[in-house]
Amino acid sequence: MCYPALQTAPNMPDQPSWIVRVPEILEKLEAPGAPPFLDRPAVEALFGLRRRQSITMLRRFGGYQVGKTFLAPRAAAVDYLRQPERWSAAAGEKGRFEKVCSSLGEARQELDLRRIPIPAAAETVRPNLSGLPAGVRLQPGELTIAFASPADLLEKLFALAQALGNDFETLERAWAGGHPRTTP
Repeated sequence: MCYPALQTAPNMPDQPSWIVRVPEILEKLEAPGAPPFLDRPAVEALFGLRRRQSITMLRRFGGYQVGKTFLAPRAAAVDYLRQPERWSAAAGEKGRFEKVCSSLGEARQELDLRRIPIPAAAETVRPNLSGLPAGVRLQPGELTIAFASPADLLEKLFALAQALGNDFETLERAWAGGHPRTTP
């Protein structure tokens, strides 16, 4: 799963994770000491749902409201869970959710493939402002870059960015003193 709280549909639980736990839930509901009715807190604990989702599940079980409490017969919940076609829509939502996640993953991979490689010579990996490549002229208020090809421009911009990252203090001092820093 890619996103922890994606809403699947208006009356469907978020990422119906309870579907994979149906056998475990049925085992608990059919245990000898199981109560004859389920209330909202019991459904929350059993299915791992939140308040509103639990009420929705109780309604699906044919539950009803008694005062301020929602109740559903335990037998109705067991019948509901034993008929997968009744809750298969939730499984379909889970499949759709996984398909969207897969599509997003493919889009990320395609975006990575579109990145432009920047050719960088070994000497441009940790340059400083005094070692800028030929054709890059930096003076207070002006930057000039002469290049022969788009790849050459990318390499020089990369070298300039690296130099500024490694030696920004020199640029600040040159700017404050009004002394141009140039390379041939």
